[in-house]
Amino acid sequence: MIDLATLEHMAATPAAILLGAALLEAILPWPAQFRLSALVPLLTRLGHKVHRPDGAPQQQFRAGLLALLVVWLPCAAGLWAVRNLSLSEPLFDLLFLLLMIESRPLRELAKSTRSLACQETLVVARLQAAPWLRRETGKLSVMGVTKAVSETCALRLTGQWAGPLLGFALAGVQGALLWRLAQLMNQGWSPKQAAFSHFGRAAAMLYQGLCTPAILLLVLPLGLIRLHQLGARLRTAIQWPYPAMGALLTLLSHSLGIRLGGPRYYQNTLFRFPVFDAVNDPDASSALCLLNRLQQVGWGWLALALLFTALEQLHG
Repeated sequence: MIDLATLEHMAATPAAILLGAALLEAILPWPAQFRLSALVPLLTRLGHKVHRPDGAPQQQFRAGLLALLVVWLPCAAGLWAVRNLSLSEPLFDLLFLLLMIESRPLRELAKSTRSLACQETLVVARLQAAPWLRRETGKLSVMGVTKAVSETCALRLTGQWAGPLLGFALAGVQGALLWRLAQLMNQGWSPKQAAFSHFGRAAAMLYQGLCTPAILLLVLPLGLIRLHQLGARLRTAIQWPYPAMGALLTLLSHSLGIRLGGPRYYQNTLFRFPVFDAVNDPDASSALCLLNRLQQVGWGWLALALLFTALEQLHG
């Protein structure tokens, strides 16, 4: 029989904190101005101030690398100091992790796209999607809007939900902070913007490296479902600018039977990305289906971690 002391000890374990934070984030409304995504414009202004557009590519890259340290080190030091002063470290970790993860805004975007993705409200759908996308939206069709939003929701969920959760599991609150700051700096200094084409490369490399293990966990169940077709799918994914994200998109495309990838415009320039072929084109509900599929995998990993923790506590 489980006594009260065992339950209290189990509630303070990393697995319980991870599951608790994910549950609270899913059900609690959170004002947009208090979400960490609100820091992206500030980081963009910081990037414009500290880098020299007329500098050589190597100089801009080094400036971007230095900017990473300028943002990360004070935040990490402040987090360490505040956590040491907290009365309850597990409660602090829970609240901090709740601040780090964001999935509700993506679900809201997917639901509103589902209601607006039709020919009559296409202009409104483009305007709504524009702040979330780096690509140009003025010429997107209804299918183009739904495809772009679907890809963005899947990739951002990895960086601002699965990534911080994995970071916490591996390195506590400092790991969650590193994963989320990397995502925010990649958004603020995206190399897809002409001004940050060299300055933002350091942040992009860090972000892609940190996203890779989270993507591997998310795609593992998807890849095992149809193992005989995995090789052909991954050969196409390697042609994506970021192969790990290409693997995520191609396995989601195969799992849900919707076509992803293809050409898109960045800064008036056409880029031809690989096409992850499938039976159907994306429709109005595709973005929400992708989010549901990814979060189902994530919830499965969280439940498995809690199960192993509970077994360990009982046998201990």
